[in-house]
Amino acid sequence: MNLLAIDTTTDYLSLALNCGDAVVEHHERVGQKHAELLLPTLSTLLRQAGCELSAIGGITFSCGPGSFTGVRIACSAAQGLGYALAVPLYPIPTLDVLAWQCRGSRTLACLDARMNQVYYACYDEQARPLTAIRVADPQAIAPAEGDWLVAGDGFARYQDALRAALGTQLAASNDTVQPHARALLEMAGSGAYPAVDARDAEILYVRNKVALTVSEQQARRA
Repeated sequence: MNLLAIDTTTDYLSLALNCGDAVVEHHERVGQKHAELLLPTLSTLLRQAGCELSAIGGITFSCGPGSFTGVRIACSAAQGLGYALAVPLYPIPTLDVLAWQCRGSRTLACLDARMNQVYYACYDEQARPLTAIRVADPQAIAPAEGDWLVAGDGFARYQDALRAALGTQLAASNDTVQPHARALLEMAGSGAYPAVDARDAEILYVRNKVALTVSEQQARRA
């Protein structure tokens, strides 16, 4: 099946297309320009693969958590294309994508959730989830005993707090790994993530709040 993968949950635009024997991809830091660049970049990938849009048989996307705007862009694009092409969607949690890229290590996937918090979850060496995806203050994270690789930009943002929380359980860190659409292609093809109709695709926000009030900011500083 020809499959399109979309991730816009961080400040990277990550697209990948599997069409016949060709696999093409685009992974670029674009800041807040996902909506502006997504469709033109997709057109470029289709040309590179020699593939018509109508030949796409399914769409996989990172469904969150992550940037509130970015998560909505990915879901909206996937749903719009899914409706237009009448193809199934494969929503995959963003932290699962990080863990998939770090297979071989027990991984604590960790993304910056703003508001001095992180989205996190723990995974075994085969990227199978050991915990639910949660949001918490970085200093409050307490994974099960053992050594952990911390992956994702949450470590870059809250390195000191996470080092203090994990102590000797911090085996290594990879704060440069970003959710990559190529991994989405692999994961959708694994059979572990069921297909859904475009109308049934859901966003995994984890926290339905985007900013602290002034009083909450003052309380945290105190």
